[in-house]
Amino acid sequence: MGPPVDLVGVVKDSRGTPLPDVLVIAWPKQKSDGSTFQARSNPDGHFVLPRLLPGRWTLLVEAAGFGTLEIDRTVPDSGPLVLALEGEGRSLGGIVLASPTRAEPEAHVVLGGPSLRWPRETVADNHGVFSFAGLGLGRFTVRATHGKFVSAIASQVIEEGTGHLAPVRLLLGPGAFVEGRVRDDVGRNLPGATVDVLTMPSDDLPVTCQSDEEGKFRVGPMRPGRYQILARLEGHVLLDAPEFLLSAGSRVLAVPRLARAAQVTGRVLDQDGSPLRAVPVSVVGLVGGHDEVIVLPGALPTAAEAAELPPGSVARQGSVRTALSDAQGRFEVRGLAPGRSRLEVSPADKLPLRREPLLLAPGDARDLGDLVVPNGVLLSGHVLEQDGQALEGAQVEARAVGKPAQPAIRVTSDPHGQFSVRLPVGEYILAAEAKNHAPQTIPMVRAVGHPDPLEFRLAARAASADGGPPGPSRATPARRP
Repeated sequence: MGPPVDLVGVVKDSRGTPLPDVLVIAWPKQKSDGSTFQARSNPDGHFVLPRLLPGRWTLLVEAAGFGTLEIDRTVPDSGPLVLALEGEGRSLGGIVLASPTRAEPEAHVVLGGPSLRWPRETVADNHGVFSFAGLGLGRFTVRATHGKFVSAIASQVIEEGTGHLAPVRLLLGPGAFVEGRVRDDVGRNLPGATVDVLTMPSDDLPVTCQSDEEGKFRVGPMRPGRYQILARLEGHVLLDAPEFLLSAGSRVLAVPRLARAAQVTGRVLDQDGSPLRAVPVSVVGLVGGHDEVIVLPGALPTAAEAAELPPGSVARQGSVRTALSDAQGRFEVRGLAPGRSRLEVSPADKLPLRREPLLLAPGDARDLGDLVVPNGVLLSGHVLEQDGQALEGAQVEARAVGKPAQPAIRVTSDPHGQFSVRLPVGEYILAAEAKNHAPQTIPMVRAVGHPDPLEFRLAARAASADGGPPGPSRATPARRP
């Protein structure tokens, strides 16, 4: 095997026009070592994937509003690498104005949109003119700033039938500023935190900055309106997100707070004490006893990026975090918000395990020890018509005898009429029902050992003589030998 080499290429649309800001991901064809490389095309569509080992590589190429491309490439290869995406790129441009009759040169212009992975930026020329090329289908927003002045946003939707895009006019006016400090749960200043200021509702153009060595930040200019501040820093989770109303020329002070993130560790074992590998272990943040639901700011990762992310990475820190147990059954879930949480262990072939409430303090490092997952008992069988034909989509319900407070467990029969449900050891009432069929109940099933398969035969309901809804009927369950 030879030395690593750079893979150089260019991304174009179906007409041969170069496309900027395209994501290119590469991984070995066999993916034996799990190595992945990423590159982003420049304004001329060119990209470089550095130091790839000789061999066969898979390339995945994605750009907002264009078709996704996946190809294989041998490295090194002396031939030119041109990656052509389906679709035609468009250009969106316009002029920045200091007044209705005077252009503003060298204004900063930013382009955003719900499908763009990164905002795109440019600087207006000496005549205030700007342009963004290589845009795919979707909705885009554009805004200009210069000194203490900011424009309202302009929006443009590009569809299949969109023709020439008329130039937009961005008129500057007095902007507002937000400044303050980022602090942790004990009031210490946090340097290096990323601060995002988002409009409410979002215009897809958040304003972002970094806190300095004293935790201070200042963002702007921003147009009048309602905003929310989000802060993020490795090893911390957001405690609060201040909201405020900005007026033209105003200055607002804010102190977003981050808490030191907690973590939990432990081992997942079966009933025999053997470690369980690759079992998902999740910690769900709770608010008032309910699952925490958080809106994510900005664009979500593209499919190509999401495929390479570890479990739980798309969720904001502190909502839901997941890790897989290793070969020794050990797990470590990081980035947890302090407060009430719920632990869920979800093995594929055993009963799930839940523990709550899990009370976490800021910076907590909690070792939960050994978590023993019960094997449970697998009940299986068929749901059939009276003539023996498989009945797909039937609902099978298992309810524990003498435990009315416990919720019923429900599963659905597959196209072959088969169903299976894993239950704790005990006695159950099983029932099956399907549309236009009479329900059927087995009053007592013992879930212990290796129970025999069950069989439901549901009788079709007959329509009433007056054409009304079918009446009830009874059927007797049958247990297969």
